Amino acid sequence: MNTDQLVMVESLHRAGVKPQEIESALREKFPGVQPVIKDIYNHTAKIKRDGLLGNTPMKALENFLAGNGFTFYTRESDTDDRTEKIFFCHSKSHKMWRAFLEVLMIDTTYNTNMYDWPLVQFIGVTSTSQSFCIAAAFVIRERQRNFSWALEKLKQMLDDCMEPRVILTDADQALMNACDAVFPNATKNLCRRHISENIRRKFI
Repeated sequence: MNTDQLVMVESLHRAGVKPQEIESALREKFPGVQPVIKDIYNHTAKIKRDGLLGNTPMKALENFLAGNGFTFYTRESDTDDRTEKIFFCHSKSHKMWRAFLEVLMIDTTYNTNMYDWPLVQFIGVTSTSQSFCIAAAFVIRERQRNFSWALEKLKQMLDDCMEPRVILTDADQALMNACDAVFPNATKNLCRRHISENIRRKFI
């Protein structure tokens, strides 16, 4: 690929475009060019390596969070120095969380990153029923102790007398147990989608 094509690959990659879609865009932009998908993967991998500036991916993430207004915590493995959990909350989200802490929604997503770490998202609701991101955490496994650690860090963002009144989660038992342990006084409910799934399982 020539310089113009490499610049286009980098621009599209940074915009979140998938390599297969980058390949199609190159063919449309540069008629007669037959880009090789392997070359696109190699160049996007180089962009990622250059972005780390010689750091590990975790250190690069910590540097980004520290330089962009986030409070964050990490936890290493008990057997080595490998990071197993990371929690982060932006300063603006922190202010929103303290102002609107009555309802806490928790969602976990899986298989969305190259490390296969579950992403735990903490979501709040304003007085006008608008949702906002409070914080997020990556944990190495779906374990109650990992969820409890993230919830404890979330709780640290509040004063001692402050606590959500209602918590909505999916049907993950480990997450539900962690919520009971960290916020015992909050009312716990399942999100509507998971209530429907539970009802369907009972009758099918």
